[in-house]
Amino acid sequence: MQDNNTENPADILKDYDEWHKQMKSSGETASPLEHPWYKSVYREIQNYPACRVLEVGCGRGGFAVWLSKKLPQFRIVGLDFSLTAIEIARESATTQESSVEFVQGDAEALPFEDAMFDLVISCECMEHVPHPPQMAREMARVLKPGGKFCLTTENYLNGMLIGWLHSWLTGRPFNSGSGVQPRENFFFFWMIRGYLRDAGLTVKTMESSHHQWLLLPRVNPAKLCTQQFKNSFARRLAFPFGRHMSYFGQKKGL
Repeated sequence: MQDNNTENPADILKDYDEWHKQMKSSGETASPLEHPWYKSVYREIQNYPACRVLEVGCGRGGFAVWLSKKLPQFRIVGLDFSLTAIEIARESATTQESSVEFVQGDAEALPFEDAMFDLVISCECMEHVPHPPQMAREMARVLKPGGKFCLTTENYLNGMLIGWLHSWLTGRPFNSGSGVQPRENFFFFWMIRGYLRDAGLTVKTMESSHHQWLLLPRVNPAKLCTQQFKNSFARRLAFPFGRHMSYFGQKKGL
């Protein structure tokens, strides 16, 4: 079974530094809203009042910097495991005159005091950490009582199961579509919901997108995928099978 997971943290960090260098050289997207997970989070938070925000797993900082321009009432801190990603993010923030503060740190041991943030965001990060339940607990710890969270991550109750099966049978690293990453966790949406609940976080609403129905050799996966359904009834039926799941909720109050 091949799950891309390296046990040595130093090796994982080195691999992610290299991965971010490669991703930067391949070019950045024009807008974060090209990605369904960022679109869902922005739709949720765009009318939130002024607050202190943490983005866990900010990568090269594109979403945090973009948010700081769109929602200037937010005081945003971006955190990532990779120093290379943070250096790229800081360079981008300087170039774009953004006030986002970028910090290197571990999602499973956040370098912040308890109850520091009103809102915690994490997009497509949890599938790449060694212990997802611990990341959920850390998100809850740094949130103020009643504070809100937005989490997006993978859900493989869809055609991507074929990709995982191929990986397991051949022993080749799993490629989710954005290149092979040093660590890739296998998730179903109810697993994530359970991690959040056990951490003391209440999921209020969920949203799914990118319904990958099938994977076939030499066929562009986009031809076998429905990004989102316009009909509300079809969206409800297809909900469990979305590849990208968004979870919105809050920490229990005092």
